[in-house]
Amino acid sequence: MSRIHFFSKSFPIIQIWIIVFFLISIFSILWIRSNVIAVEYRLSTLEEKKKEMLKEQKLLLAEKASLTSIARIDNNNTVMVFPDRNKVIYISGRPDFLVKTVSFKKTN
Repeated sequence: MSRIHFFSKSFPIIQIWIIVFFLISIFSILWIRSNVIAVEYRLSTLEEKKKEMLKEQKLLLAEKASLTSIARIDNNNTVMVFPDRNKVIYISGRPDFLVKTVSFKKTN
């Protein structure tokens, strides 16, 4: 009997704790869902940016190809001559390796 008597005294406290726990759990679930929706929104905007950037990259590659094409050089009616031997600079090493090490950084 003492056990039932003890439970009946603490029953309102247990009810309050259960209600508080229930409210906290509901708000935490809603907070998590709202954060997931916000992340999905940011992800969709980044995907749109990615699509635009890829489209711009394709346009720039096409423009680069048209600007560096041999046909464009031939259409300008430029006369190509051999360079003067005194104006030629020889670079030793692999040319593909040297091109990759070129930088556009300004030095002071």
